[in-house]
Amino acid sequence: MKLSAATCAFLLTVLFGIDAAAQDGTIAAKVRRWQAEIQGDIKSDDNGISGSDVDVDSALGFDSKENFDELHISMGLPIIGRFNFQYMKGGYEGTSTLDADITFGGTTFTASTEVDSELDFETYTLLWQFGATTPGVIGGGVAAGGIAGIKYFDLHAEVHDRFGNSEDADINAPVPVIGAYVRLGLMKFLSIEAQVHGIKYFDTFNLGIEGTFYDATIAVDVKVMGLFAGAGYRFYHLDVEYEDGSETKVEFDLEGFFFEAGFSF
Repeated sequence: MKLSAATCAFLLTVLFGIDAAAQDGTIAAKVRRWQAEIQGDIKSDDNGISGSDVDVDSALGFDSKENFDELHISMGLPIIGRFNFQYMKGGYEGTSTLDADITFGGTTFTASTEVDSELDFETYTLLWQFGATTPGVIGGGVAAGGIAGIKYFDLHAEVHDRFGNSEDADINAPVPVIGAYVRLGLMKFLSIEAQVHGIKYFDTFNLGIEGTFYDATIAVDVKVMGLFAGAGYRFYHLDVEYEDGSETKVEFDLEGFFFEAGFSF
């Protein structure tokens, strides 16, 4: 009896894994347009000179929502789960007149000076998604599980003025991430999914980066004959220090609505 029960439990686990891997099709791809507003500070030390905590909104003029474009490609494998590659690119530009002196990248930009600023933002993400699903009614169901993977940050910030002063700062480093997801299929063609992944990371492997990061989304999608489209909301928190000759510290919160569309089969 005990052996039979254990065998049944194993078979159910396998079936759940297969279903979870195949629920959105074996192969899927989607594009996403995220309209994100940014708040926070950036600090850049260089040449032994400590930088200022510069507010990206009031000091640098990043006071409007900007578009971030994303590409997601995923593949599901029976029992193993899903592998998801994500690429995101976006950025901010601003022009402002400084209310006070700021020091960035070893250079001091004085009060009343007009500065032009840029922040370019790229990330590359590879995630493994694994879990189980239970069948619902009218083609629906509930799925939940874990997420593990790696995210590579490629951030570039630049400040310059009309007197020829120009400084930049970069963050180029990978971090491991873990998280969880839950998906609710209300009917065969309608689903709601929420997921979060991130980490509080210590520079164990001497990559030059440490801090806290998390990325949380919730989306509603409608699917018809392998095609789907939807909308959602995203909150993205990045609070890290990076050292590679010079030292850069950022504390950013990005949030806003997104729209997405894609296919699965």
